[in-house]
Amino acid sequence: MAEVWIALDTAERRKNWKVSGCFTTICVGMVVAVTLSEGSSSLWWGVAISCTWLVSMTYIIGRGYGRALLTPDGIFFKGPFWRRSITWAEIIEIEKRHHTARSSEWWDLRLVRANGRDLAVPGAFTGNRYDHKFEAKLALLREYWQRAAK
Repeated sequence: MAEVWIALDTAERRKNWKVSGCFTTICVGMVVAVTLSEGSSSLWWGVAISCTWLVSMTYIIGRGYGRALLTPDGIFFKGPFWRRSITWAEIIEIEKRHHTARSSEWWDLRLVRANGRDLAVPGAFTGNRYDHKFEAKLALLREYWQRAAK
């Protein structure tokens, strides 16, 4: 079997940048409001919001630009800040996980390992209930995993 990359396409990455822009605008507004307010602890609130923004943006950028290389031997994760590989033998299940927040919902793919810990597959998430690209990524992952088990 040939090696195949799982990643977001250009339109999906553009949407990810729009989300990060909205999040950044909200955080900047909060920092400005806190620093302009009266009180001795306003600086600390600004620092706390800025640190939260930095951690969140690292996650958002990694989620949008991370990729997974499927090979006959295993799966190789590559992101802007990390690299990791695991063999197919370590994986006991591939899950499509549903997450809900206040006004949104999204799905991502998780690899459950033999030790019980799970890993999110970079480049495989969606905010649409019926996304054909996302379902194709799930089917491709399961196909590689099943072929390796034989």
